[in-house]
Amino acid sequence: MKKSTNSSLWQPLTIPNLLLLFIGENISLLGDQFYLVALPWLTIQLTNSGVSVGTVLMAAAIPRAILMLIGGVVSDRFSPRLVMLVSNALRALLTILLTIIVSLQVTQLWHLYLFAITFGVVDGFFIPAAKSILPSLVSKEQLVASNTLLQGTSQLILLIGPALGGLLIATSGIEKAFAIDAATFIFAVITLSLMKGTFKSNTAMMKNSDASSKIVSLIAGIREGLNYTWHNSSLKAVLLVLMMLNFLIIGPLQVGIPSLAHSRFSGGVIALGIMNSAWGGGGLLGTFLPQLLPHLPQLGVLMLSLASIQGFGLLLLGFIPNIVLASAIIAVLGCCGGFFTVVGITWIQKRTPPEIIGRVMSLGMLSSFGIAPFSFALAGLLADLNLTILFTVAGAIMLTTTAFLSVNPSVRTID
Repeated sequence: MKKSTNSSLWQPLTIPNLLLLFIGENISLLGDQFYLVALPWLTIQLTNSGVSVGTVLMAAAIPRAILMLIGGVVSDRFSPRLVMLVSNALRALLTILLTIIVSLQVTQLWHLYLFAITFGVVDGFFIPAAKSILPSLVSKEQLVASNTLLQGTSQLILLIGPALGGLLIATSGIEKAFAIDAATFIFAVITLSLMKGTFKSNTAMMKNSDASSKIVSLIAGIREGLNYTWHNSSLKAVLLVLMMLNFLIIGPLQVGIPSLAHSRFSGGVIALGIMNSAWGGGGLLGTFLPQLLPHLPQLGVLMLSLASIQGFGLLLLGFIPNIVLASAIIAVLGCCGGFFTVVGITWIQKRTPPEIIGRVMSLGMLSSFGIAPFSFALAGLLADLNLTILFTVAGAIMLTTTAFLSVNPSVRTID
């Protein structure tokens, strides 16, 4: 697979709507990093349990996964921008309410489950919209540069955001982190509102007011997306492989890293922020690699190679005794993830008709988020048992799975 050279990296930002999207969503993502440090840290402070961290993350992941296919249909029938705008407004209200509860010092574990579930519901609509809006703003020739730019700045935020969040929580309290996240959601609503133009749906909206007809149409829309993916052998293979690999890395990292910070390394929440930032720093480097390398291998070879590196890194995390080495390994894992994110998303966007892209991207996200509840559950149990077991089991299975897939030509030869 060859690198696209049709668009310079910064050229897409000359498009006003893309610039507004770029600013608003990156500011919002910065706020999210504060939230993503605060939520697991608050959970582990309340319970001192890796299982609780895993189940709170599950509470968000389950509705997110269930509703993602519906979110893809809604995004196609209305517009990604409208879905993103409404989703950000709802998340701002929810985060303000969470800030008030934490500030009053009345937080209980069931509050966290409730907010996680509600955020998961909203994310089920927001994520497919956010992943499918780009082709409506730029040409196909600008997709690689646009994805690199958006993912690159996202990874830069993942580098600095968690460390800032950990420092803020350590010095000013958890409620400040939630308050900042709420403010950034409001900012994203404003920038999305300023975008100009006709953001029509890619398919005709349902005009029949009968509820049963709308449900039938919704189901038909989901079936159309599933049928398209099922009959596209390369796309189906990529999504199935990603589902298996994500199962082995999402839970161990999102549950294991807070547990490492809490039980193995000194530094507490600051250590958590440093390790999360290491993931973002590695992801930042990985995001720019597709633009820098003159040629890329076939997608199947690239996917399996990166997964092998991640499997070996997970194995090492089970035995690393200090935060410096752990952060270095996490950075390598992030680099692999950032690299494949740009290549994979661009690959899907270029091969998918515009009228169905929301549903196909929702399936792509489902391959990650749909498996997350099971990964969180298993990771939480293993983290409470032993952190070394958690990382070594995940790494060993990933290496074995990758080796098995590498001898399958239908996976290895995906281009």
